[in-house]
Amino acid sequence: MIKAIFFDWGHTLTTSGFRNAKEKISNLLRPYNLIWDDFYLHFKNLYEIRSSGHLKSDEEMFNLLGKITGKENLPLKEILEAVVDSTVIPQENIKTVEKLKEKYKVGLLTNNVREWLEPSIKRYKIENLFDTIIVSSEVGARKPDAKIYYAALKSLSVKPEETVFVSDELSEDLVAAKGCGIKTIWLDIGGDDEWNKKEREIAKLFKPDATIKNLQEAVSLIEKI
Repeated sequence: MIKAIFFDWGHTLTTSGFRNAKEKISNLLRPYNLIWDDFYLHFKNLYEIRSSGHLKSDEEMFNLLGKITGKENLPLKEILEAVVDSTVIPQENIKTVEKLKEKYKVGLLTNNVREWLEPSIKRYKIENLFDTIIVSSEVGARKPDAKIYYAALKSLSVKPEETVFVSDELSEDLVAAKGCGIKTIWLDIGGDDEWNKKEREIAKLFKPDATIKNLQEAVSLIEKI
């Protein structure tokens, strides 16, 4: 019997990611003679360290970014605002979580930085939408580390077989979740970019418990799992 449902954040509950901030951040980088592609590579790598809890502050992250790029005093506040502002949560996704919350415990399980997450949660007024929010920067481990799945299960006092995880990512999220005994639903968002092509290659080897094309399908599907 399913008792709890966890949702991924980026491209699952939201429809956006860092790349949506490309134009705004590119404008901010122009005075520093930096281009997006070079900046994003270093930013993403350091973000993964920051979101794993190994960098304790944004200032520490940007000091390292400045040393790597050779550009000091990068506009930290403005760049982070651009990243946060790029987050879009469709109202139908919020309503889907609300609907599921009528029958199940619901949680957010995300590789993220708590301080980056909070502004979007407040902007969309979803402070009370989830029964628990598990963020990698606080746990000290990112998916697919089993530690973060254990923290999620413990937070709602549920067993793996009583839990469903919904995510758009197979390799980083769902393969490990299933390995922990959690039921998995893959949100196949489609698309022909390199990331989606890679996910489809993984889908040839790994089969989630179910696949959906939009989050709303999860409501009726979970009843059948």
